[in-house]
Amino acid sequence: MDASGAVHYQDDSVEAEGAMVHGIGETFQVTRIRAHLSIADIAAATKISSEYIEAIESMDRAALPARAYALGFVRCYASHLGLDAEEMVSGFKAQFYDDVSPLGDLSPRPAPAWVDFRLPKGTGLVLVISCALGLATWYGLRAPAPSVAVVPPVPEALSSWAESNNLRDVPDVSITYATLDDS
Repeated sequence: MDASGAVHYQDDSVEAEGAMVHGIGETFQVTRIRAHLSIADIAAATKISSEYIEAIESMDRAALPARAYALGFVRCYASHLGLDAEEMVSGFKAQFYDDVSPLGDLSPRPAPAWVDFRLPKGTGLVLVISCALGLATWYGLRAPAPSVAVVPPVPEALSSWAESNNLRDVPDVSITYATLDDS
């Protein structure tokens, strides 16, 4: 413990009240027990799930979330217990993540087959011409829209005149239109 009251983690085994501490997880557990705190007390105070606190103490990688979250939980847990947070995080990284790259697997992989796929030259031009011909064919073969021509029937007075051979003498026909009156 230094002048600020923070407990420092040492890589070598440390004796803490008759118990040998061999790692970060055990340092957390021994410090928590010495402070008379339960895992539920730590979980309530730090808002870290009790399962994650148990996983940190037992150094169970499978039970912990992603690396960034786990390191944040270690930092928060260490600060709450009065331990040197940065020293505990670096010790946790060294003990827990030494064999894992922080960026994951960076080994080169062959490119997928579709990356090197190329069409023969002129394929684009053939495609454009084919589309144009298809559109022209469709437009040419489509049925013309039926036109509806509304021709009023020939009035009776003109029907006899329209059927006769003498078309010069047009009869006088007055056409009356029906109107809608309000009366």
